[in-house]
Amino acid sequence: MDEIENMTRQLERLLGDPIADAVAGTVMIVSVSEPTRRWGYQACQIEIVPDAPGIEPVRVATEVVTTRKHWPRVGGILPARISTTRPERMDINWDALARG
Repeated sequence: MDEIENMTRQLERLLGDPIADAVAGTVMIVSVSEPTRRWGYQACQIEIVPDAPGIEPVRVATEVVTTRKHWPRVGGILPARISTTRPERMDINWDALARG
């Protein structure tokens, strides 16, 4: 870990960031709701399982708002930062859905 990354983590802890202890990892999509017939943005209910060093694989339910064009697929893998103490807390890179 370089000095800037270390200082950033310390600042996050001081400011009470709920994922200040996060590590880089991925999440696998294991369940996805069906899109409605309407077009445009809509909520998608998904279940994911985090994968990162030292993280227990737990199933987590969450929601993302996206278009039918970028609808998540079961088995998809997305990059994420995952809390080491509370793996249900994570910052998922949802923009990766648009990149396929």
